[in-house]
Amino acid sequence: MPVISVTIAPSSKETKKKLIEGLTEKAVKITSIPKEHFVVTIHELPLDALGCAGQTVEEMKKNMSVV
Repeated sequence: MPVISVTIAPSSKETKKKLIEGLTEKAVKITSIPKEHFVVTIHELPLDALGCAGQTVEEMKKNMSVV
């Protein structure tokens, strides 16, 4: 059973549903494995647990709203 695991910032239920559908569809096309065999897990991290360029995403968002 193939497992696709994704780590993202908090997202809406609609976004997660689309992500699960899209990743499964793409993996089926690439592997020819039936979609019923795929499991997709989504791990959501708070914005203070994600970072880029030495800042948390939470800090980056705050700085962007100031501009």
